[in-house]
Amino acid sequence: MSEKIAIIYGTRPEFLKVFPLINEFNRIRQGITIVNTGQHDSLLTEMEKSFGVTPDFQLSVQSLDFSNSNLIAKLINDISNLVHQENIQKIIAQGDTFTVLASSMVAFLEQRKFYHIEAGLRTSDINLPFPEEFNRRVVSLTTHVNFSPTELSKQNLLHENISEHKISLVGNTIVDMIKYVTQKEKIQVEYQDCVFITAHRRENIGQPLRNIAQAIKELAEENPVIQFDWALHPNPNTRKIILEVFESGIPENINFTEPLSYLEAITKMAKSKIIISDSGGIQEEAPSLQKRILILREETERPEVITCKCGILVGSDIQKIKQNFNAIYHHPEEYIFKSENNPFGDGKSAEKIVAKIIE
Repeated sequence: MSEKIAIIYGTRPEFLKVFPLINEFNRIRQGITIVNTGQHDSLLTEMEKSFGVTPDFQLSVQSLDFSNSNLIAKLINDISNLVHQENIQKIIAQGDTFTVLASSMVAFLEQRKFYHIEAGLRTSDINLPFPEEFNRRVVSLTTHVNFSPTELSKQNLLHENISEHKISLVGNTIVDMIKYVTQKEKIQVEYQDCVFITAHRRENIGQPLRNIAQAIKELAEENPVIQFDWALHPNPNTRKIILEVFESGIPENINFTEPLSYLEAITKMAKSKIIISDSGGIQEEAPSLQKRILILREETERPEVITCKCGILVGSDIQKIKQNFNAIYHHPEEYIFKSENNPFGDGKSAEKIVAKIIE
């Protein structure tokens, strides 16, 4: 009898990157247990429905009253109970959230095999981003197989004395996901006079986010023919800071929206001439959509997007944002990124990962 396999996720970005695995397991008729821990609630549920996925278990761990420590404790307890109840032997999780950290801890303590998707991403500071950098460093210590998306992420693990036989270089499943979505929905890459913007990272909350909003405001005023589409994050703190900058008036060519569905976001990015964001996921999506991206961070754990000349680190420096925007936006040889230079893989990552897990 084969070992029982569970895929555990709790956030929208995690779901996007494990969906290709779910598809691949279904394609080869390998049964799996799908677990949603509920770190993200309604937005994640809507995404599951849109892609036809119904979790076998919904843990609903999130609470506004929880501290980070409370959340970790709740996750460990609920995941542990489920692992014993269902006799799960292999656990798969993606990324660097508390769901992933708790899943890996349960696997280690209960002596199950843990498989980490997107392993080996690193910054130079354990507090940036917080708490994700801590989470992913800890997870690597006990992972049965670290599925690294790039050669650099593999080298990061080797430098931390992770055994090479526990590392598998497979690419990033987000490339699989974008290929699936753009083909299924017939989304075309275009270069219209529009810009797609998101900003939500914890380290940008405060004056950095005010600077970012001021830079976008000035760019919109200086470029009235360009449409700036800014998808706001649900976090009320980020919204308050951004909208305060526009209290004197929102330029007509800035469109603030509620959080977008994945299909809406991909469609907007696919038609934009340039992307401005602090999102790690969007840094990975930009090369597949052949877009240049201004990265609103001081450091990225995805430096491949910089070295392949798709992304530029601009942080929250108003002049740096504006200067790089103007240097790219008005020149086709600058804003068109060649997809053959994509550092994140060939869109066959899920196939490689699943084959390794059921070996």
